[in-house]
Amino acid sequence: MIVQELHDLYGRLRDAGELPPYGFSEEKVTGRILLRPDGGVAGVMDMRLVEKAGRKELKRPRLTAVPQPPAGRTSGIKAGFLYDNAQYLFGHAGDPAKAGRAAQCFAAAAENHARILDGVQDEGAAAVLAFFSTWQPGRVPDGIDPELLAGFLVFALATSASDVHEAPAVRAAWERALAAEEAQAATGQCLVTGGAGQPIARIHPAVKGVPGAQTSGAALVSFNADAWTSYGKGKDSLNAPMSQEAAHGYTAALNWLLARRGQRHVVVGAVSTVFWADRPAEAFDRGMLDMLAGLPPADPEDLPRVQALRDSFWRLARGERAPTPEEREARFFVLGLSPNAARLAVRFWVTDTLPAMAARVARHDRDLRLAAPWREAAGGTAPVLSVYALAMATKPYRRDGDRMRPDPRDEGLPHLHGDLLRAVLTGGAYPDSLAAVLLDRFRADRVVNHPRAALLKAWLVRRRRIWAGHDAAAQAAAEAWGDTLVQLDTDRTDPGYLLGRLFATLEKIQAAAAGREVNATIKDKYISAASGTPGAVFPRLLTLSQHHLKKARRGDRPGWARSLETQLGQLMQLLDGRETPFPRTLDMEQRGLFFLGYYHEQVRRGAGQAPPDAAGDAPDPTDQAADAAALSATE
Repeated sequence: MIVQELHDLYGRLRDAGELPPYGFSEEKVTGRILLRPDGGVAGVMDMRLVEKAGRKELKRPRLTAVPQPPAGRTSGIKAGFLYDNAQYLFGHAGDPAKAGRAAQCFAAAAENHARILDGVQDEGAAAVLAFFSTWQPGRVPDGIDPELLAGFLVFALATSASDVHEAPAVRAAWERALAAEEAQAATGQCLVTGGAGQPIARIHPAVKGVPGAQTSGAALVSFNADAWTSYGKGKDSLNAPMSQEAAHGYTAALNWLLARRGQRHVVVGAVSTVFWADRPAEAFDRGMLDMLAGLPPADPEDLPRVQALRDSFWRLARGERAPTPEEREARFFVLGLSPNAARLAVRFWVTDTLPAMAARVARHDRDLRLAAPWREAAGGTAPVLSVYALAMATKPYRRDGDRMRPDPRDEGLPHLHGDLLRAVLTGGAYPDSLAAVLLDRFRADRVVNHPRAALLKAWLVRRRRIWAGHDAAAQAAAEAWGDTLVQLDTDRTDPGYLLGRLFATLEKIQAAAAGREVNATIKDKYISAASGTPGAVFPRLLTLSQHHLKKARRGDRPGWARSLETQLGQLMQLLDGRETPFPRTLDMEQRGLFFLGYYHEQVRRGAGQAPPDAAGDAPDPTDQAADAAALSATE
């Protein structure tokens, strides 16, 4: 299924001129060797593209259609045709210890070009043959940039603007060489096209562009041990027979997707995700990219168009506009890959209609919906969180100046990132390991922010919905239960939720008593124990709060202190109505509700929505600003 859809994509891209035909592929080219008619080297032209990365300018290889490189070249010597590295084209290895191997590579390249170009009537072909017969292996052209020798090169005449491999006579010679190779290959029925008597690819072309895999490329389909063979097919890829054209097609399409990072390719943790549709669907493509990565457009001038596409996608996902007939029939494909040494592991494969995929994205969006932090409360709801932002929230946080940010040195949990992506795209359950990781992070770095709280809330809501099964009444109850977790619910009596609200209130009381930034709050010292074993911590915290309240009432904001005291009394009244106000332990769901209650209380307090005290003096804007500063100092 995966290979078939990739092969179909290749056919569409080839017909549209986006990819070259069979026998040629898009490869990275750093330089062009300029030849004189007698085979002498006039120079090496730099073909790299200059791209801006912040304040720096980087040179990147140019993607160019070249003759297909040999497949499976790792330790052996296999020469390419009119496209190769300096070791094969100049006999230059850079390391004197490898000079012998470099000479062998050059000799193999010379023999390969002499075999393919023999008798070809073309000026460029004659120059290439003259070059290989006269060049001294190990030499490099004078004045060449050493960085060019680290990449791949092509040939061109110094008097021509086109590469040698683009000449019709040279292309015909290459196609004859491919046909001769196919004639010697084993034949069979292709699993992709169904054609019988097809030349079967022994080794498939390499897939490049997956971070963490070998830079020379990795294999999606391969066999390298007797355990994976059967029916006497041996090793290589004969146990999954595909024609050479089909193997070329699916790998060319996959490489095309992977080369478009930030357009068709998104990396979250160690999972590379590529996506495409069976027909043009720009609005959905841009919206899917926004949902996965949240990337801004590369060119600021594209912002209005990109924003319009995003809006169109989210209106479709939320059911605010009906899909067009074209969208209703289109199918969407998402493939997740992870590196595994010289091979690629398929983490997930999701295919469905565009409306169905949009509905899953909308469900994910609804599950994440949560009251905005105080910094964004004035502007309405919080922005939609991309999957990349959610994955970063599962990493440990470290202090960066006066802010806490995900530790860039930590690689995170790649397996968890893949499971999170799968849950979003399939509509299945978020992994239980997600909740366990978040709870550990809360206790370790004490950062309870919007992405983490939203992700925890989504796990709670989706788990309850899945438990409801297909029962309509239970599903409706689960939906209603989830809606009550979007913002502060003063009627909720879950012990974990009440204790989280209580802890946030006690923290505010401490801030009111201090009247300034506190070096170590009760959050820093006790939130881990309070969320796990509340019975051992809260009695002590409540005793401490009475001292804090007494000090706060004598301060310069007595009205705020009395408001907090009222809030404390209301929460204690709800807790005292329970058989056990402070349980010895909390299970995983109640610990999750603890941190949601804590977050909700923070959002409400930060927004300046505290109830007035008995004297009727609510906090003024100055008090609210100080309130917010006290909260942000602990985040």
